[in-house]
Amino acid sequence: MKAAIAKKYRLIIKTLGYVGWSLFWLLLWDIAITVDFMLFLDTRVKLPPMPLTLLGSALVVLISFRNSSAYNRWWEARTLWGAMVNSSRSFARQVLVLLDDLGDEINPVKSTLLRRHVAYVNCLAAHLRGKPCPKEINAFLPMEEFARCGTTNNFANDILNGSAALLAKEYKAGRLDSIRLARLESTLVDLSNSQGGMERIASTPLPYPYVYFPRLFISLFCVIVPIGLVESLGWFTPVASTVVGFMLLAIEQIGTDLQSPFHNSKHQIQMESICETIEINLQSMQRDALIAGRHFTQSESALA
Repeated sequence: MKAAIAKKYRLIIKTLGYVGWSLFWLLLWDIAITVDFMLFLDTRVKLPPMPLTLLGSALVVLISFRNSSAYNRWWEARTLWGAMVNSSRSFARQVLVLLDDLGDEINPVKSTLLRRHVAYVNCLAAHLRGKPCPKEINAFLPMEEFARCGTTNNFANDILNGSAALLAKEYKAGRLDSIRLARLESTLVDLSNSQGGMERIASTPLPYPYVYFPRLFISLFCVIVPIGLVESLGWFTPVASTVVGFMLLAIEQIGTDLQSPFHNSKHQIQMESICETIEINLQSMQRDALIAGRHFTQSESALA
């Protein structure tokens, strides 16, 4: 019973804290208007309910348009990362299967390409946040290549180009024919297209009116609401006005968080978790391919 009560208490605190200090200042304003109207104001101002109703209706329509646009950006970003996960698995499978080995030894380029890909997705996540590539990826790249990360404006794309160059070398060495090279290049194009879509979202903010007009009009509406309600609700005005203001402020905050899906917010795309998933998947696929290769070699020896 106590655990359930504590859980509900934490949920309430988390819900109220989502709006932040705006809710606290709104409550103080509502209380101030109510106390002033009920105790000190001699000439009471009467605000007709019709303008307030029309303003609220227009505000809801504006917020709905803005939040729909913000959610579409967030969902497209999540879809592109989902495509990145799928393409990463396809790329790893093709590298492990299509590249020829060096006789009885596994081709070391396979491991190199998979490690480069882990570095690529992590560097892409940092690039979308506008941050430098994490130092941890130097374990997946040659030192001289990692040293160039501060001198280029898109190091993730450079890593992808380097992987394509390695595949071209394998083609020239005869360990990859033109058909298999074309298939791998097609997967690299899919990765590049997903990256381009993410960069488009990150570099193209919502139009100015979509961002600031809802915030401005919600603030004005929250200021006017207690003035329009205090005559009919009396001492109960802070309750009703604060609840209405809380709903509008929460909806506005949701839209603000969703419009920038790669930046730090409560609704950000969990890119670190997705990159970790890709890394685990690639490691598992490489390990399974190594085990399968050993079994295949043992079977050939037994048949011989």
